[in-house]
Amino acid sequence: MSHNNRMLQNFLICAGAVVPSAIYLIIGVVLRATRVLGDRAVKKFTHVIFVALYPFMMFDNLYDKNITEHLEAMLVVYAVGFTLLQLVMSWWFVCKVEPDNYHRGAMIQALYRSNYVLMGLPIAINLFGKGNVAPVAVVLLFVVPIYNASAVIIFEKFRGGKVDFKQMLLHILTNPIMEGGIAAVIVILLGIRLPEVIHGTVTTLSDCTSPIALILLGAGLNFNAFKSDRSKIAICTSGKLIVFPALGIAGAVALGFTGPELIALTLMVSTPVALASYAMASSMGGNGRLAGELVVITTALSCFTIPIWLFILKSAALF
Repeated sequence: MSHNNRMLQNFLICAGAVVPSAIYLIIGVVLRATRVLGDRAVKKFTHVIFVALYPFMMFDNLYDKNITEHLEAMLVVYAVGFTLLQLVMSWWFVCKVEPDNYHRGAMIQALYRSNYVLMGLPIAINLFGKGNVAPVAVVLLFVVPIYNASAVIIFEKFRGGKVDFKQMLLHILTNPIMEGGIAAVIVILLGIRLPEVIHGTVTTLSDCTSPIALILLGAGLNFNAFKSDRSKIAICTSGKLIVFPALGIAGAVALGFTGPELIALTLMVSTPVALASYAMASSMGGNGRLAGELVVITTALSCFTIPIWLFILKSAALF
């Protein structure tokens, strides 16, 4: 195979991993534009999916896997370490460039908090197949609590409130993603084998989670709401989709990560702003409108930037 043909094949593989997610998002956008789904319905159904289906998706991606095989210390240490580094750097930088506490929380959250569950996991499955993405699920188990806890601390800090650490811990442990992961770990450690009829049902529920959730995400994107300062959007978008991915991926490659582990880390740093950041900012005294705009623009642009990052790694034969 010629060099050009190989490059084209690599690009098609990487683009193909993102295309399904983009199609689901577009379906959601169309449903919103045709008023089949409105804001209230999207909010309600998103909550239903989060509570009822996310645990099964997380469980299914860990069940029947050798956790100790994928619970590589360096993978967890790097994922947690770089997430905390992103948080610290984002906090420091935003406080330098933005004087208003009202905007700071939304901007910091946009720089480090990724939509890893909705965008990252489906792309990894498209690349490696459903049974080969345990490293992504393992990273999720450790990173999601950091996202949730740090977001609460950030917004409480900038609105002058106090953090209730007991309540925060309770919220983390009762997060549906954590519940599914913890249940899977318990089942695996105890050597419990689910009856095939139950396992099949769990798998079916898991399979339908990402398409429905991505359609709802698309339906929740409001492209008519851009009213905030463009400089804030430019800073957060470039940091979220270019600067931090470049740093995170370079560090992972330098440490020798390859294959699914490298892609798990790549998707952790390159996926767009988490949808939950909008609700968090709106409910905790931050600039919810800016947070929503950042979700929209980073989600749309990530459909182009993620394939580029994957293509670079694929061309270097790193997965």
